[in-house]
Amino acid sequence: MGQVFVNIEVGHERGGEMVSVPDVLVDTGSAHTTLPATLMEGLHIEPVEAVDISLPGGRIVTWNIGQARMRLAGHPREWTCPVYFCPEEEYLLGATTLEIFGLMVDPLEEGLVRKTVGARSI
Repeated sequence: MGQVFVNIEVGHERGGEMVSVPDVLVDTGSAHTTLPATLMEGLHIEPVEAVDISLPGGRIVTWNIGQARMRLAGHPREWTCPVYFCPEEEYLLGATTLEIFGLMVDPLEEGLVRKTVGARSI
């Protein structure tokens, strides 16, 4: 399977300007979406807390996490999603954001498709 990239828009959770971000890598191995701290700060998105993150190779770093309003290309809705403030220019769309939008990766089409939500009795 090849890599999947999507265009997104991101903004402050309480509304206002949204910024277009092209070619964001969909990373189903990452829990949350990761965007550059400079972008998040430019949108006046404040961190909710600092969290420890284990990077590939085992190095532990502390990054801020906050809430951003997002729209994914081809999706009619906006949702508020958790986003890590990455110190580098790294743009990853993580599994939590996919779940919030009800989407999954289609490996044959190398894109995103609606996911059927499963329910079970309690």
